[in-house]
Amino acid sequence: MSMKRLLAIAVLTLTALNTSAQFYATQDFEHAIRFFNKPNERREIILPTIDGYTLYKADFHTHTIYSDGDVTPRQRVREAWYDGLDIVAITDHLEIRTYEKFMLKVLAPYSSGKPFKYEHAGIANKRDKSYPVMANLNAAYDEAVYYTKRENLPIMVVRGTEIWRNTKSIGEFNALFLKDINAICHEDLFESFRRVKEQGGLIMHNHPGYTRTTTAIAEGEQARAYEEGWIDGVEAVNSTTLYPAIIRRCVERGLFMAANTDAHRPTSHDWHAGGDFFRTMTFVMAKSCTEEDIKEALKAGRTIGYVANNLVGSEKYLVAFINEAVNCRVIAEDKKKGEVTYSLTNSCSVPFILHRGSSIHTLDPFTTRNFTLKEGSLPKFVVDNMWHIDEEHPTVVIEVD
Repeated sequence: MSMKRLLAIAVLTLTALNTSAQFYATQDFEHAIRFFNKPNERREIILPTIDGYTLYKADFHTHTIYSDGDVTPRQRVREAWYDGLDIVAITDHLEIRTYEKFMLKVLAPYSSGKPFKYEHAGIANKRDKSYPVMANLNAAYDEAVYYTKRENLPIMVVRGTEIWRNTKSIGEFNALFLKDINAICHEDLFESFRRVKEQGGLIMHNHPGYTRTTTAIAEGEQARAYEEGWIDGVEAVNSTTLYPAIIRRCVERGLFMAANTDAHRPTSHDWHAGGDFFRTMTFVMAKSCTEEDIKEALKAGRTIGYVANNLVGSEKYLVAFINEAVNCRVIAEDKKKGEVTYSLTNSCSVPFILHRGSSIHTLDPFTTRNFTLKEGSLPKFVVDNMWHIDEEHPTVVIEVD
């Protein structure tokens, strides 16, 4: 092959390579990034209305990094919104504030270079005096409210705190709907309670069986709190733990029943998104989602606790819930066989486990099941995933629409 031809081939090859390089460089530059949209969607929870009241979804017991939780206040609000809630209370501990000492260590080099002295704002906890500084206990609430406004999230944030005392002899209590958390700090439990009430706040007895696994009976100062009328409600459910005896206590004393996560970790750790059930929550039957109406509903005891597709509450509210949620109609009658067929349609996000005789049927959310019964028989079931008074499940006649 001649030198002239070799040169021609080389020139053509270089030209082709050059063109190719330019083409792919341009393509890489223009298409270096791909965006795949993953929409953040709120997990809506569809519930019935009862006696004209809307059922608002609430969690009245959560923690952040400003006590002993693992997430920020804004993350608590964000996850509550996407979990389908309407109300979330930030209830960091009044006395136990584990994470603040770590924050102070981070800040130390930018001050005097020495660790700050730290003193718990709630002076009742005397176990650790190694890091004394005063704290603004309203800051976590302020951050959460700021975030809801910035992100335009229509969720109510409740200002609260958890008052800790010896769990075996006294217990822990959430103060809710406060105006100033700092102002309720006092070594005497009942002086703290008095200051809560002075601000128009409510007091909820938390996890009444915690560290008291043999009994949930109120004794000593805990009994005094009930007898003197300080307590407005009790956690019948904490996280995924149900205290059946507390249902009776609430019914007999006219207290609201609550079911709360007591979340310390991200809620996705314990209640996986898209799973078979929602995070633990309290359904509050109120006229509107305002602080005034929610407080009125709690004082009146209009609540139902939800945990892992179980409902906990007074019998009248549980019966009303299922009858409002389930549409029942007669779809067939066989006079010869003496049978009637009922069609039951569940129009809410909570399933119902219907027990009749030896048969158990699950009526899943937004599904229909037919039941053929003897003529004259009513669609009457024991609802196994509803709890009222100790370990009992209500017997419900589903009303024919």
